[in-house]
Amino acid sequence: MGVFHYKQFDIRQDHAAMKIGTDGTLLGAWTNVSGANHILDIGTGTGVIALMLAQRNPTAKIIGIEICEQAVIDAEYNVKASPWSARVSIINTSLQTFIPNQKYDLIVSNPPFFENSLKSPSGKRSTARHTDSLSYLDILQFASDYLTDDGRLSMILPIENAQNCIKKAQEFDLHLERECIVRSTPNKPPHRKVFELSKKEQEPIKETLTIETGKRHDYTAEYIALTKEFYTIM
Repeated sequence: MGVFHYKQFDIRQDHAAMKIGTDGTLLGAWTNVSGANHILDIGTGTGVIALMLAQRNPTAKIIGIEICEQAVIDAEYNVKASPWSARVSIINTSLQTFIPNQKYDLIVSNPPFFENSLKSPSGKRSTARHTDSLSYLDILQFASDYLTDDGRLSMILPIENAQNCIKKAQEFDLHLERECIVRSTPNKPPHRKVFELSKKEQEPIKETLTIETGKRHDYTAEYIALTKEFYTIM
C-alpha cells in the first residue's frame, strides 16, 4: 500500500492489517480535543488518529496502544517521522493488559465492530476487524475507570453498534455528549455514527454529515470543512 500523504505528516502502512480509511480520519477530525492534556488512542493501528490529534492539539501528550506487533512497526515509524514525535508514543499492548499510571482527558477509539461475520483467513486482519480481542464493552469499562471527571470518550461505529454502545454506556455512568450521524451520499442511509461520551449528564448535541454529493470524489462543503487541514486533495 505504500505511503498515504496528509498535509503535515505521512502514514506508512506496509505492515498494518487495516489500512487508512474514512472512519479513522472522521474520528480524528471530528473529536473535541480542547482542554485535553493527556490523550489515549485505543487500537491505534498505523497511528493516524494519534497524529491527527497531535496536529490539532499543540500541547497534548498522546499514547497509542496497539495489540498487533506488525501495526506497531508502522505506527512507531510514522510517529518518529512526524513533527510531534516528542509528544506521541506507541505501546504494543492489549487494552486488557494495559495499566496506566494516570487518567486521561480524552480517550479515542476506532474499534473493531464485526461481531458475527465470517472471519478473514488473515489473523492480523481478523484481530483488527472483529470484536473478540477488543469490544466496546472493554472500552467503556476502561473509560469509566480512567477518564478524568471532565474527560471524554470519542468513538466511531456503525449505526446499530453505536446505538447499542451508547445505551450500554449508561451502565458505566457514561452519557452521550455529542453525536454525528454520517452518510456517504445524500441518497444512501446513514452508515456510521461518531459520538462522544462523558461522565456528565447533559442534553446531547446532534449533528449530521454527508461525505459526497452523489458523484464519486465530489465532496460536500461540510466534509471539506471538517477534513481540509488533513487531506491533500482538499
